[in-house]
Amino acid sequence: METLTSQSPKTSHTSWEPLQTPEEAAAYLRIHSKTVTRMARNRQLPGIRLGKHWRFRKSDLDAYFTAQLESACQPGE
Repeated sequence: METLTSQSPKTSHTSWEPLQTPEEAAAYLRIHSKTVTRMARNRQLPGIRLGKHWRFRKSDLDAYFTAQLESACQPGE
């Protein structure tokens, strides 16, 4: 009789995480939701467009602003 063993699924480099609405992202960033949408439309903020709706990953927002802070802290030449 053959025994079935459970194998853990392979995890990809990017894991799934819930997407935030512009209102949720705005509350997290403490800016207006229209500003979030405008920045995403102008490619100033990482976002995903699903049809006519924008969605955001919290980890993408964190990485974006960490990069912005690091570049702002670099000494000028």
